[in-house]
Amino acid sequence: MTELEFWRNKSENLNSICQQLNSERIKKVLKFLEQNKSTYTTPFSKLQKEVQIAQKEANENYKYLKTLEGLFSDLTNSSKDLVEISELFVPIMHTILLIWTHSQNYNTPSRLVVLIREICNAIINQCRNYVDGPKVFEAIKNEDPSDAHQKLTLALDVCSKFKDAYFDYKARSKNQWKITTNALFVRLDAFSERCVDIMHLTGTIQQFNKLQKIEIGNTKGLTMTSSLQ
Repeated sequence: MTELEFWRNKSENLNSICQQLNSERIKKVLKFLEQNKSTYTTPFSKLQKEVQIAQKEANENYKYLKTLEGLFSDLTNSSKDLVEISELFVPIMHTILLIWTHSQNYNTPSRLVVLIREICNAIINQCRNYVDGPKVFEAIKNEDPSDAHQKLTLALDVCSKFKDAYFDYKARSKNQWKITTNALFVRLDAFSERCVDIMHLTGTIQQFNKLQKIEIGNTKGLTMTSSLQ
C-alpha cells in the first residue's frame, strides 16, 4: 500500500505540474523568452520534456499497481488470519508477473526488489500480530507452550509459502527476475530464523514437561525419577 500511495501521489503531483506548464500563462512566458533569445529557453524546454517523461512513467506505474490494491488491502488487513493471508500469495505474484510483462517502466529488478521487500514487511507484521511475543513467553512461563508452538509453526509455514510462490513465478518469468535471493528475503529470513529459535525452545519445553510426569520402575527407579525431574 505504501508503494501504491507513493505512485498515486507522484502521478497527481506531476499531472498538476504538467497542467501548469501547458497553461496559457506559461506559454506566454516561453514565447517571450524565445523572442528575446534568453539562455533560459533551452534548459526550460529540456525540463518540460523530463517532466512529461516522468509523468508518463508515474501514471503508468500507478495504473498497473492499482490492480494490486484489493490484494494489498487484504494482505495488510489486521482482521485476516494467517491462513487467509497465505491464500493471497499466488494471486499477488500472478498479478506482479503480468505487470512485469506488460508495463514499460515497472519491469526492472530495482522496482521488483522494493515491491517484494515491502510485501515481506507486510507478511512479517501480520505474523507478529498473530505470534505475539509477550503472550508466547507468558505461555512458556505458565508451562503451556503448545499453543505458542503451533502459532510459530503456522507463521513459519506462511513465510515459506510466500517464498515458494515467488520462486514459482520466477520460473514462469523465464528467469527474467535475475535477483539474488538475499536482496529480497533478508528480513523475512531473519524473522523466520528467530521464529525457529523460539519454536525449538517451546518444543524442548514440551518434551521436558512430558518427562516430568514419568516415573521409572526397577530397584533404582526412585533415584532415577528424582534425577530426571
